[in-house]
Amino acid sequence: MKGHRYWLAVVFFLLASAPGFWFPALTNVLENYGLGSWAVWAFLVPPLAGMISPLIFGAQVDQRLEAQKVLGWIMLLGAGFLYMAFHSLEQSWGGWWFLSFFIINALISAPAWSLLTTITLSSLADPGKTFGLFRVWGTLGWMASSLLVSLWGLDFSAETGKLGAGVRVFAGISCFLLPVTLPKGDKPKKWTDNLGLGALKLLHDRDLFIYFSTALLFSIPLGAYYLHTPKHLKELGVESVSAFMATAQVMETIAMLLMGWVIARFRVKTILLFAIGSGVLRYTFYAFDEVTWLVIGITLHGFCWTFFFEAGRVFVHRRVDEGMRTQAQALLGFFTGGLGTVLGILTVDRLYHLLSPSWGWSGYWAVLTGMNCLALTLFAFGYKGLPINSRIKDH
Repeated sequence: MKGHRYWLAVVFFLLASAPGFWFPALTNVLENYGLGSWAVWAFLVPPLAGMISPLIFGAQVDQRLEAQKVLGWIMLLGAGFLYMAFHSLEQSWGGWWFLSFFIINALISAPAWSLLTTITLSSLADPGKTFGLFRVWGTLGWMASSLLVSLWGLDFSAETGKLGAGVRVFAGISCFLLPVTLPKGDKPKKWTDNLGLGALKLLHDRDLFIYFSTALLFSIPLGAYYLHTPKHLKELGVESVSAFMATAQVMETIAMLLMGWVIARFRVKTILLFAIGSGVLRYTFYAFDEVTWLVIGITLHGFCWTFFFEAGRVFVHRRVDEGMRTQAQALLGFFTGGLGTVLGILTVDRLYHLLSPSWGWSGYWAVLTGMNCLALTLFAFGYKGLPINSRIKDH
């Protein structure tokens, strides 16, 4: 039935499963087609795109357009360029063709997650209680597609990207069946409003400023989780690296299901401090340089991610006037999936090459633990929990 809330779960599943096909295998795929040196640039493309288009699209949705229609069209358009990016690999057109198609796809598709988050939170009677029950389908979608890639033996094939593009098409079609989400903000008064730069006024709210700043700091060492955890496991003799990494997704699933219960019973500050503390413990355990401790740290990542970033989306939604909510989610994405990820990739790569020869893994993870402690300190002393009626409005 069109407009029914169960379509939210369907779109979450499809939206997350699309990159689940190609993202984990991207380095191996590029190396298989002789473009291994292009991998770092490919990984920088999504976060760089996340710093540009989400705020622009977010402003249009808040001010002019229906969110579910915008989401549907960007999914369909992005799918075509994603398909061509991986088709160019099979046809040996070269790295520039791949990267060009990949960049266009990223710019078009980058707003998808913030748009779906806004649609979901706006469609639920009690977002704090039920958001996790819908968001968990994204985690399940990612896990399912990653498993299929291994089962079908496609870990080194460009077919992973084509499969992702195909799933993206189904996601785009499904978006038109989502609950209607109308624009609720004022019409733009300045050219900066059209670009989404009006969202920067949200930083005038002390608690939002502290949360966004903490999210940026917290996202920098997070880059090492994706780049270097698999490498560390491999050096410790683990062969089934993907299976070990999947423990985080299992715990993320559990945390998503518990999110409503947790939000109903604990203060925002308590939840977010628990999440950051889990991040501190994660890399502390990594520094012991033993498989058992790494697995415990990986397990903590699921709770860390869910209760800081996903529960944080609910906090941001509650904190902001309805005419600014899409832009608020886009701004969060700017600081985390955009700027934070770019700085994270560059910083942890530099730290790894600087510290690993002399300090080894223990020293490397200890430094990153210190960075997480900075984020913990900033949030613990900076966040005040001001009354929710002091919302930032769009005028």
